Amino acid sequence: MAAALTTARPADFWWRRVAVVLALFSSGLHIASLGDHRVSPLMVLLTVGMLLGCLHCARHLWMRDNSRDWGWVAIMSVGMITLHTVDFGPSVSGHHGHTTRAANPTAVGHALSLSMAAALLTAALEAVIALSMVFYRTRNTDPLAPNWD
Repeated sequence: MAAALTTARPADFWWRRVAVVLALFSSGLHIASLGDHRVSPLMVLLTVGMLLGCLHCARHLWMRDNSRDWGWVAIMSVGMITLHTVDFGPSVSGHHGHTTRAANPTAVGHALSLSMAAALLTAALEAVIALSMVFYRTRNTDPLAPNWD
């Protein structure tokens, strides 16, 4: 049994576990932000969708190891960053306690809440890890090959 505990695991196993923890943390941040979105049913629906997406990616990364899952994590993370930095109009406020203005980064930077900063940092870390894993796994493969696994 001691030999089984000391057996070295591949590095991508540990990166998968880190990504799972980050995805679970993201889902917790989405749960915490549901109260901020209660005035807009569309935002509640979008937040629940992102929450389910985080849990879906966490489950897949925990259970199996393939490039398709890493690709989805990268897409979801970049999508979350994009959604949180898009300009919703001339004067939209209340989204995590800040005014959303992509055209004026100082407006977002001054009013960025702690939960929003944590969400963006988590998404950025997820994106960097996922894109690195996709690059690492596919660097020597034929781009025209029909199967990524």
